[in-house]
Amino acid sequence: MTLKEQYNSKLATIDEVLNMIHDGDVICGGGEMCEPVTFYENFHRIAPHLTGIELIKGKRGSGHMYPFMEMPSLKGKLEMICHLYDGALRECHRLGIASHLPSNLHDMLRRRTDYKPVIHKFIAMATAMDEDGNFTISGSGMWEGDAYLHAETVILEVNPNLPRFPGCLTIPLERVSKIVEVDYPVTTYNVRSVPSETDLKIGGFISDFVHDGDCIQLGLGGMPDAVGNSFFDKHDLGLHTELFTPVMGDLIEAGVITGARKNIDTGKHVGNFILGDQKLYDIMEHNPNVLFRQASYTNDPFVIASIDNMVSINTAMEIDLTGQICSETIGPKQYSGTGGAFDFAFGAQHSRGGRGIIAIASTTRDGKISKIKSVLTPGAVVSISRNVADIIVTEYGVAYMRGRTVKERARQLIGIAHPAFRDQLRQEARECGYLL
Repeated sequence: MTLKEQYNSKLATIDEVLNMIHDGDVICGGGEMCEPVTFYENFHRIAPHLTGIELIKGKRGSGHMYPFMEMPSLKGKLEMICHLYDGALRECHRLGIASHLPSNLHDMLRRRTDYKPVIHKFIAMATAMDEDGNFTISGSGMWEGDAYLHAETVILEVNPNLPRFPGCLTIPLERVSKIVEVDYPVTTYNVRSVPSETDLKIGGFISDFVHDGDCIQLGLGGMPDAVGNSFFDKHDLGLHTELFTPVMGDLIEAGVITGARKNIDTGKHVGNFILGDQKLYDIMEHNPNVLFRQASYTNDPFVIASIDNMVSINTAMEIDLTGQICSETIGPKQYSGTGGAFDFAFGAQHSRGGRGIIAIASTTRDGKISKIKSVLTPGAVVSISRNVADIIVTEYGVAYMRGRTVKERARQLIGIAHPAFRDQLRQEARECGYLL
């Protein structure tokens, strides 16, 4: 059979795919722009008639709710296994149909398959087939590579509009069981934000820590954007990140990020998934130096540690006076997830010349609660151990954790807390025995 004949023999309707789902199946979907949208939009039609379903699902940048995610009647029949929550998945958790999987992004699915080795169905959006008979899971490499390796059955939603980013997971036609042809615009995300005055102050402090030739990683949001926008006077920055963001695209386009001084992947801009607007997609798709890799590579702490002068810049929810960092919960309530926070914090601290920076506003937006605390909120999760904490930055300055005692840390962190809370923090530090 020709490739075209093989392709045609695997074409299926969404109804035929739904009929392939059985009680007890473990299903894994592609993440972000590779989510199997047609499958998810129709899954509610069969979900009430199934039981024992596990669905490994990521968040979607816009916090989109599919119909099945609004069905409390699925409690006890369906459980979504999620490593990172957004507003939609927090609501699913409240309904009892989602559970958080504590994990680091670099080995999230590998650790799950250590426990449950079989993935019955891997379903993802893919590019059109190329002339060699390959499809690309393009734009997301968080867990898809591991899912593909463990999947008994591979089902693809083939969308000709999906950009073909270089380096993404490719799947040969022979490995695909069913193909559903779809045709709709690729989801874009309005993640560009206007930095606040606090964001700009923090960005200014962090800019002083980034030197020409350094390799950077940034998170998503107003504060990381402010940090990134402070780099346009730098030269020959490298990029090794989990997430490609619009400000990174702007820095690549401006010639600030070149990767020329990277000691590994020299000249390449490396990441594993992308969130942004069409401008970002166009920059990344047509730049020959952009390289998508699976998170098992980009987020491997030992790969990160092997990059000289690696500067990781992330945010947090709260920090205690010993340097424990919570980046994912509000008390015991799961808000997001660890993601790659620990991966990059550990890797950057162990990089030759590396720095692991946490950027955090000194208070909540209303100014009523300090984000620097004597002890974390009861139930709060430690995303980054105090043993790995390195540099903390607020709008009031910089506190250094590396090699410092608890007493030294407490003094420095109190010094960058909001002035309205410093006396209280000193008193609590004495009560805790940090300052005697």
